[in-house]
Amino acid sequence: MSTTLRPARWKTLLAFSIIYFVWGSTFLAIRVGVRELPPLLFAGMRFFAAGIVLYIWMRIRGTASPTRREWKAATLLASLIFLMDYGLVFWAEQRVPSGITAVMLATISNDAKRADREPGSAHPQKR
Repeated sequence: MSTTLRPARWKTLLAFSIIYFVWGSTFLAIRVGVRELPPLLFAGMRFFAAGIVLYIWMRIRGTASPTRREWKAATLLASLIFLMDYGLVFWAEQRVPSGITAVMLATISNDAKRADREPGSAHPQKR
C-alpha cells in the first residue's frame, strides 16, 4: 500500500493566496509602470532585473554557468517570448484594464489545449 502525504490545508491555501496575489498584482504593476515609461523599456527593465536575480540565485546554489550554446538558445527563446508575448502585454496595458489582461492571460493554457486537438477530433492528442 502506498501512502501519499498531503500538505496541511492551510499551507495549500496560503500557497494559492500568494500565487493569486503576486500574479494578479503583476498586471496592476505593469499598468502603473507603462504610464511612466515606454512599455518595451519597462518590460526590458523588469525582465533584466529578474534574470539577474535568478542568475545570482543559481550561482549561489552551486549550479554551473550556462554554456555558450545554452546562452544562445536561451537568448533566442527569451527574445521571442519577450517580443511576441510579454512585449505585447506591456504595450496593450496602456489601453486595456489590468484585470481584463490578467483574465485573458489566464486562459492561454485553455487555448493551447484546444489548439492541440487533432483535426476533426473532439479530444486532445494523446502523447
